Amino acid sequence: MSSTFLIQSFDKGEPTAAGRMLRLCPLLAGGIGIASIFLCMIISRAENADLGGLAMPYISDTGREGAAYFMFAILNTIAAVLLVVTSLLNHHRLNMLRAKAKAGAGFNIARWAMLFWGMLASVGLCVLSVVSTLMSADAHLYGAYVFVAGMVIYTCINTSLLARARWIAADEATREQLVPRKLWLVKSVLTVVMSLMFVVYLPVGLSILCEWDQDPVTKLYDYRNCLDIHKLRAATQNLCVWLLLFYIFTLYHDFEPKNMVQEAIVVGEPALSSIEVVGNPVNEENKA
Repeated sequence: MSSTFLIQSFDKGEPTAAGRMLRLCPLLAGGIGIASIFLCMIISRAENADLGGLAMPYISDTGREGAAYFMFAILNTIAAVLLVVTSLLNHHRLNMLRAKAKAGAGFNIARWAMLFWGMLASVGLCVLSVVSTLMSADAHLYGAYVFVAGMVIYTCINTSLLARARWIAADEATREQLVPRKLWLVKSVLTVVMSLMFVVYLPVGLSILCEWDQDPVTKLYDYRNCLDIHKLRAATQNLCVWLLLFYIFTLYHDFEPKNMVQEAIVVGEPALSSIEVVGNPVNEENKA
């Protein structure tokens, strides 16, 4: 997806049909993720699936087998594809933000690092979606770890770059044109809480985890021997993923047409597209 195509899709801040469809990608990715969680939970409860003794189960256990598996695999694979498109769109949006804020090389390096983590997380999502714990527990778990860790890093970098753009802006009016304060605050709160849930779920949770049983025939897990810790990990996993999905929703606002083209920031006046500036080199004297 080239920058030229994206600029043409949001020509002069006015989205084409393609631009309007592209802007919906974060909403679709997040919405499909939420639908997957709800539907798999409903199906697993209806089929009386063994969830290892957890009232709030691990997300993967709800989409492990039967009809829930197919729902989990199909929906989350589609979400992974939309996440790739969303990452590319955000990469372009941050490039436009870098140009407007006149940020340095560090901003650009972080932007590319962020794209890498977004793509890696999408691959992890595909793996965990298609490979259930019954097929290969190790492949599924590593896919889940890559997805969650990759997206947490992605959101942390994204929020930091938005904060950097606001920091180097000349004044408050310019900051609001670059990154609205309320939107940045929402992203910041989501990032902080999500990061805390991630730390409890993976680094801390794995370090204090005790042994649990697995049926050698059915390969189903029984968490009752380590129930309290698994309750903590399952709860923080669910919260982390939910906060991540809400964060993805906020990218819809980032992809406003005016943010997808390079504009000349004029404090107190509507921003002018760089295309308009270049295409109309007539100054006030010539007009007179």
